[in-house]
Amino acid sequence: MKKYLLTAAVAGVIALLVAGCSDDDAGAPAGAKSERGAVDAYISALNARDTDALADLAPPGNEAAREAAALVGAKGGRSLTIKSVDISHEFGPDFAAAHVVSRGKDGKELLDDLTLSRSSGHWYVAIGENPKGRDKSPAETSKP
Repeated sequence: MKKYLLTAAVAGVIALLVAGCSDDDAGAPAGAKSERGAVDAYISALNARDTDALADLAPPGNEAAREAAALVGAKGGRSLTIKSVDISHEFGPDFAAAHVVSRGKDGKELLDDLTLSRSSGHWYVAIGENPKGRDKSPAETSKP
């Protein structure tokens, strides 16, 4: 009897801890805590065919729903397993390039070259378009 009470008490404490953690995580910004975390989240969102999760990996301010849906349509649901990730920082500590090699359950290899950026301590995958960037006019190409 004591064993069952102890088990119930431990289960109750664990449930409260999990609920408390979930509430804290709800206000956390999107993105990932590391470059590799962003790559893992990208592949996970593709595998789950989760357009919203993929769009959440876009940098803040980007409109990513359309591109996320296109990526899920083209690459999603393949049960991808990451075989290798090569991350390089050629443009400073807040930007990275990730060359990702993954393999689907069908045995086909998928190559992704992702551009990553860090903002407010979180890493994002370059998905979508920043609507603020549209206000700029194209560069003049004719001779003066």
